Amino acid sequence: MSVQSHDVVSGERRYEVKMVVDALLLDEVRSWTLAHPAAFRAAYPLRRVNNLYFDTFERQFILDHVDGLAERAKVRYRWYGETWRASAGQVEIKHKQTQLSRKIIFPVDASLEIAQLSWEEIIAGIVEHTAEDCARLLNNLEPVLINYYWREYYVNAEGDIRLTLDYGMRAFDQAFGFFPNIRFPQPLLNELVIEVKAPSQAHGRVADVLAEFPLRCIDNSKYLNGLATAMW
Repeated sequence: MSVQSHDVVSGERRYEVKMVVDALLLDEVRSWTLAHPAAFRAAYPLRRVNNLYFDTFERQFILDHVDGLAERAKVRYRWYGETWRASAGQVEIKHKQTQLSRKIIFPVDASLEIAQLSWEEIIAGIVEHTAEDCARLLNNLEPVLINYYWREYYVNAEGDIRLTLDYGMRAFDQAFGFFPNIRFPQPLLNELVIEVKAPSQAHGRVADVLAEFPLRCIDNSKYLNGLATAMW
C-alpha cells in the first residue's frame, strides 16, 4: 500500500550544534551530561541508527558540504535496529542553513532485507511504498553510503532541548556494485559526536547548554566522514 501525501511529516526549523571528541571519553561525556545544570535525563533506550544516503550522480550534495555552502541538503533512508532488515523506515530530506535545519520525513510502509536484495529491488521497494513526491526524487538519485552507529538520547528538564551521543560508527561505500556493500567498511576514526538540538527560538538557551561542555563546536557530517576515504 503506497503512502499518501498526507502522511508526510514536515518538521520545524531547529538549531543543531555538534561537538566531537575521542570515543574513549564516552563515560566522561556521559557524566558531564547527567550532571549538567539543565538536568538532562535519558529520553529513550540506546538504539542503533541505520542510514542509507542518496546523492546525485554528480555527488552534488556532498560537494556542497565540502565547498562549505551555507545552504545544503541531504537525502537518506533511515531505520532503527540491529539487523539489516529495514522495517518502519523513512526517507528524510534534510535542509540546512548554517546551524538551522529542517527535516521533511516520508514514511516507507515496507520491510526490506538490505543484505539479500539488489539495489534495484531496494530502491523499487522504497519508491513503491512512499509518497509520490519522494518517489520522483529518489528516481533521480543513487545510493552512495550506508552507515550505522549507536545513539544515546537525553532531554532537558523542560523537554525542549535534546542532546544525543553517537558512537561506534561504521560506514560502507556504495559506489560500485549491483548489491549493497555491507562487508567492507571504511576506515574511520573512533569518534563520539555530541549533538545539541533545540527549536530555533531557544538559541540563547542552547548557548548556555554548550557553555557547560569544555569542547569546541564544529561542523561535522557523518555522511562526509563516511565517504572521506573513498573520495580522497
